[in-house]
Amino acid sequence: MARLLFALGLSILMVIHTRRKKSLTIDGAVGAFFLGMITFSSTYFFFTVVLLSFFLSSSKLTKFKADRKKLIEIDYEKSSERDLTQVVCNGLLGGIAVGLFHYLGEPTTTCYDQSKLHTVMMWIYIGHYGCCAGDTWASELGVLNKGWPTLITTFKKVPPGTNGGVSPLGLAASIGGGAFIGLMGAICLAFESPCHGFAWDIIVLGSCAGLGGSLIDSVLGATVQQTLYSSKKKMVLNEASKEDGDVISGHDILDNHQVNFLSSLLTSSACGAVAYYLN
Repeated sequence: MARLLFALGLSILMVIHTRRKKSLTIDGAVGAFFLGMITFSSTYFFFTVVLLSFFLSSSKLTKFKADRKKLIEIDYEKSSERDLTQVVCNGLLGGIAVGLFHYLGEPTTTCYDQSKLHTVMMWIYIGHYGCCAGDTWASELGVLNKGWPTLITTFKKVPPGTNGGVSPLGLAASIGGGAFIGLMGAICLAFESPCHGFAWDIIVLGSCAGLGGSLIDSVLGATVQQTLYSSKKKMVLNEASKEDGDVISGHDILDNHQVNFLSSLLTSSACGAVAYYLN
C-alpha cells in the first residue's frame, strides 16, 4: 500500500509538472500518469530514478534554445508538446520491462545480477531509456550544430532537422544522453544493491544504447521516413504540416513515432540479448 501511495503521489506531481511546463498534451499526461504508476510502484528505486532522469532531462532539452529552434522547424511550438503516441513510444517498452521484472518474482538476493532473467530485464530497461535519451538529446541539441548535418546514407549535407541527418554535436549528445541514463542507474544501484560494486557496465551500456539507438534511428529516418523542405521558408516541414515541400530524403513508409519505437525496440532487444549471453 505504501508503494502504491508513493507511486500515486509521484505520478500526480509528474503530470502537474508536465502540464505547467507544456511539455505534454492532456492525453500525453494521462499516458505518463499510468506509466508512472507502473514504474514508481516497483520495489526497486532503480526504475523510478531512470524514468525520472529521462523524463526531466528530455523535457528540459525540448525547451532549450527554443528561439533558435523556431527558426529551423515549422510548427515547433506544437511539436515540442509531446502527445500520448510519443509517450507510448518512449515508455511502453520500459513499462513492459518493469512489469516482467516483477512478474519473475523478487530476486532471491539483493544482488539482482545473480539472477539471469532479472539482469536481462534491467539491461532491456537501460537499453530502452538509453536509446530514447540518446535520440532525444541528439535531436534537441544536434539541430543547434553550427554547420549543416550530413545524411547518414549519402554523406551529403542536408538542412538542420532532416531525418537521418547526423552531426558531431548530435552524436556527442546521443552518447551523453545514454551515459546520463546509465550513470543515474548505476548511482542508484550503488545504494540499492551495493554487493556487486559500482555498476560501471550500466554506464557503458547506456552510452552504447544512446549512440547505437541514435544511429539506428538515423538510418531508418534517412530511408523509410520522408523529409520535406520548404525552399520558400528555408525550413524543414513538420509531418503534420499541410504545406507542399520538396522531398530531400527518405520514403514515406513510417512516421517519426514508428521510427522511434522501432529503433528503441531493436536497441533494447540487443541489450537484452547481450545480457543473456554474458550472464
